[in-house]
Amino acid sequence: MNKRRFSVPSTSALVAFESAARHGNFSRAAQELNTSQSAVSRHIADLEGRLGARLFDRHKKGVILNAQGSYFQQAVISGLDRIQAAAAVISNWTEGDEITIACTHEISHLFLMPRYEALEAALGREVQIRIMTHEYDTLGLHLESRIDVTFAYEFLDKAPSDYVQVFQEAVQPVCAPTFAKEHHAVLCQPVSSWSGLPFLQLTKRNQGWATWEDWLASTDTAGLAPEFIRFDNYVYLLEAAASGRGLALGWRGLIERHLSSGTLVPVSDCYVSFDRALYAVLTPRGRNRRAAIACLDFLAKA
Repeated sequence: MNKRRFSVPSTSALVAFESAARHGNFSRAAQELNTSQSAVSRHIADLEGRLGARLFDRHKKGVILNAQGSYFQQAVISGLDRIQAAAAVISNWTEGDEITIACTHEISHLFLMPRYEALEAALGREVQIRIMTHEYDTLGLHLESRIDVTFAYEFLDKAPSDYVQVFQEAVQPVCAPTFAKEHHAVLCQPVSSWSGLPFLQLTKRNQGWATWEDWLASTDTAGLAPEFIRFDNYVYLLEAAASGRGLALGWRGLIERHLSSGTLVPVSDCYVSFDRALYAVLTPRGRNRRAAIACLDFLAKA
């Protein structure tokens, strides 16, 4: 039998302490909590007595946390935040839950769909998964009311619990096996000799992902001016590469099915990594929903 027991101060005392520590004043804490200053003072005195340590230095204009108080404040904030977040999830908990994921067609087709059955198993069969595809320029629309999880490349100024890194950006050139065989003599040469080969390029406005220019710069051939064949969708670009139309820049995390099936083969010896990543992000709606949090946990391990 699990006999674990907790010996912790009352929630009322912890809430009073957090408010007083944040305001540096017992009177303001009392106003915020809709109680009296004497009640706040009593909670703090009881708390200090229980801990056997002073948490505040008292001054005429208010109170200031001492070293022990500052240490305790961080633990209290963390604990109350976790309790509040869990309470919000529970209040929105339903057995017949659903989750809406917003992403581009590329991420849906190349990243989510190969993992869809595993995601279903991780969330539970009672959870209905909806995937809404958008262009990157419109992913930010209506997130508050309709979407639980979305994706982004840029660095995110969010709480650590609200996002996970899906994969670090790393790219390498790939092409069809027939293209590799036909152009073997050129591809065996330094990259500076590849200018006569067709390069497949995205035309859509860059949102932070790596480009051919980034990869060429990593090979010290930034001045190379290849012939570009342009596409507005990465899925179509990879299909064109698989049909032998040219070299594609392959993202690790998006081209695994093509590599494992042999429809695309790597041209370089290894991936080139960049200081960028793809993130899965909880929206304000998703932050309080059990299925969305479970989805984020799955994507962190995918």
